[in-house]
Amino acid sequence: MESERGLTRRQLVQRGARAAVAGSLLAGADLLARAGDAFAAAGAPNHTLHFVSRPDLRPPKLTVVRRGKTAKGSLFLAPSSGPGQRGVLIADEAGEPIWFLPTTPQTAMNFRTGVYHGKPVLTWWQGKADSGLGTGTHVILDDTYRVVARVPAGNGRQSDLHEFLITPQNTGLITSYEIRDADLTSVGGPPNGKVIGGMVQEIALPSGRVLFEWKSLDHVDIAETHSVWMGHPLDYFHINSIDLTPDGGLLVSARNTWAVYKISRRTGDVRWRLGGKRSDFKMGKGTVFAWQHDARHQGHNRITIFDDGALPQVEPQSRGLVIDLDQKLGTARLVRKYVHRPNRIVSRFMGNMQALDNGNMMIGWGSEPYFTEFGPNGDVALDVRLPKGGMNYRAFRLPWHGHPSLPPTAVYRYARGKGTVYVSWNGATEVAAWRLDSGPRAGALRVGRAVAREGFETALRTTPGDKVARAVALDASGLVLGRSKPVRV
Repeated sequence: MESERGLTRRQLVQRGARAAVAGSLLAGADLLARAGDAFAAAGAPNHTLHFVSRPDLRPPKLTVVRRGKTAKGSLFLAPSSGPGQRGVLIADEAGEPIWFLPTTPQTAMNFRTGVYHGKPVLTWWQGKADSGLGTGTHVILDDTYRVVARVPAGNGRQSDLHEFLITPQNTGLITSYEIRDADLTSVGGPPNGKVIGGMVQEIALPSGRVLFEWKSLDHVDIAETHSVWMGHPLDYFHINSIDLTPDGGLLVSARNTWAVYKISRRTGDVRWRLGGKRSDFKMGKGTVFAWQHDARHQGHNRITIFDDGALPQVEPQSRGLVIDLDQKLGTARLVRKYVHRPNRIVSRFMGNMQALDNGNMMIGWGSEPYFTEFGPNGDVALDVRLPKGGMNYRAFRLPWHGHPSLPPTAVYRYARGKGTVYVSWNGATEVAAWRLDSGPRAGALRVGRAVAREGFETALRTTPGDKVARAVALDASGLVLGRSKPVRV
């Protein structure tokens, strides 16, 4: 069987092994992350946003490169390096922030929406990312941006960064890892080496009590790895996504075996493997993937995969793949692939692929500072660039309606003979316009003229002679959503 690049699967494996000797995945990831942080520390004045009303917020500036017919919903990111603060970010079509929560010096990953006990929530992982794995906690916020829970992994394990998914049963699916003594002679290592095994936990929320635990070392042989032992604990498996299958099982992506596994949520048995050295499916033309991320079920027999193809690089460029599985015939067929044009992006780590309700596809390019929404025919509906040095684990387009518990923030500034009130409301998704009510005192304010929202922050001119002003947030129908505290002008 040959890949679309004219290389056999064995040749791909050999090429990957040779490249791995020259440099490891984990060292490369850490090096690039440090380079991105060094760029930020050196200063990038045109790549970070600043707000008069919220000087504590300094998110990275997003540049919309191309824009067409997009799906509905807001953009969800968690920039983890480069200019600006690390944190969780919701943005609009123009790349303007809607809500930003800095997590610096900690890193946030996998920021998305969820449903918890029938109510919409925001979820992410937050902590320290080191050598491709993480130590932290899983965070849940409600639609007023109040913390519902902070949940660690169960059984005293580390909470890894790669997945946090709330199930319809209001439980959490998360990743963790363990280190065991192991015989590594099958991969060129010593008989008394150490190996890092991947772990899946299903935990009760918010207690963190373990309901189900799956360990790769109990089900997947070390010899399945494409990693090469280099004198440190061998990260042979490296779980980077978990998804629920329609029949209640689990779909697990393991980057370092180049395989996706269907796992019984009841017994932990591996039902089948897609890709890797022991695939249960004959891989059709264009379906071979390497160092992949984010395997997701799209119905009973279709999955999507973000195919990094690196690090080390074994493919010309990274791709988003749509693959149909015929379980009776045991075949995998490529339905469509998505690549970035004109840039031949090679994502060395991270990345994701999200199927949208209107047939569009959102792809986050991980280590490379882009995320792209493709139309049903593969045309670019939206292409957005982060600043140089910026990386982002996953990019999503998701519906969200936020109602902040805190009021809008207004700040007065006087310059060049003119007074201006700068107003913002971090996380308010329904604001269409702002009105500045002003007058001689707080109890005698005149109703001002409505001004269209300009972005995260809107500038409102004051009236000469007034002493006090208050900004009023209005929705598209002109109804009042909230009011700032009065400010002296």
